[in-house]
Amino acid sequence: MKVGITFGGYCPMHQGHLDLIMKAKKENDICYVVVCGYDNEPRANETGLTLNRRFSLVKQMFKGDEQIRVVQVNDTKLGIDESMSESNWNIWLNYVTKKLINEGQICNKFTWYVGEESYKTSLTERMDSMWKINEIVYVKRDINPISATLIRENPIKYWNKIAWAFRPYFSTNILITGTASEGKSTLTKDIATYFGIPYSEEYGRTYMEFYGKSDTDLTINDFQEFLIEQRRDTKSKIESPGNNGIVISDTDNLVTLMYAQAYVEDNNIDLTKEDYKTLEALAWNIKRGIQWDKIFLLPPKNKFVDDGCRYMEQSSMEERTKNYNKLVNLLKQFGWWDKVEIINGDYLENFETVKNYINGKFNY
Repeated sequence: MKVGITFGGYCPMHQGHLDLIMKAKKENDICYVVVCGYDNEPRANETGLTLNRRFSLVKQMFKGDEQIRVVQVNDTKLGIDESMSESNWNIWLNYVTKKLINEGQICNKFTWYVGEESYKTSLTERMDSMWKINEIVYVKRDINPISATLIRENPIKYWNKIAWAFRPYFSTNILITGTASEGKSTLTKDIATYFGIPYSEEYGRTYMEFYGKSDTDLTINDFQEFLIEQRRDTKSKIESPGNNGIVISDTDNLVTLMYAQAYVEDNNIDLTKEDYKTLEALAWNIKRGIQWDKIFLLPPKNKFVDDGCRYMEQSSMEERTKNYNKLVNLLKQFGWWDKVEIINGDYLENFETVKNYINGKFNY
């Protein structure tokens, strides 16, 4: 049986890696993809792509492919560091070789596929040794010049080079937020139309219109559904094949919490302090799944619009300012304040602000 081996940190996996893997797969009966890394890697902290997560994503990439076998190697547990000295290479190769043999690969030799000159050199020095290195296939990246470092530095520029399962971790996610009647939904949709990017709508508004509910009808069950379904919708947009690197949303869990806080204080609405604690805990769990790169915050200034669902007791500028202050405090409490830019112009001025941010950051 012919066995090919590729290895890498895959932070993220990209087309250069895939070129190697596909070649190894074509030229062998089995191709092993070895996902390597350390504990507390700076690149993992930067992207959220821990070693375990990268391992899971690579398995997801090749799910159902009987020729591909994905294995994980934690270099920290082997006692080696990033220097990959001669002794470190020996420890690493000894471990990987034994691991593959333990997986049932009783073959005389392995063929290694590499895309970096230094890897080729280190492996060449160890040919015909105890590690069963039979052949080293070096694939230059002249045709597809890409690296994980380049992607981390500018993911939008190299978006199409990123392997599909890794793309959500490099999406730039923009939130338009504020109190009611400030034009969040209109601004979000217009920006999405202008740039041709996916957008997430306010689930709570859709829900209330569908079921004919007003704010005074809401219970904790409704608020829990708002939180869960809003996260699901936003996450689906981030993971969508239509995401070319930017997603925009006109609400998130903190707006739901803002109104929950206000309604706990209102005797006309059946929401208790204990209910709020439950919702807050759920919102913290949801926060782990959605990260905002930029938040545009709209202060209350427009005329309040009665759309048939909104609670008119909250329509005065005094009440809206109270809610706005609640939202500001929540943004700080949840660690988002450093992402916030307050936009307080008229509609066209706000549109230009968001548009210029996207143009300037991503060179559209």
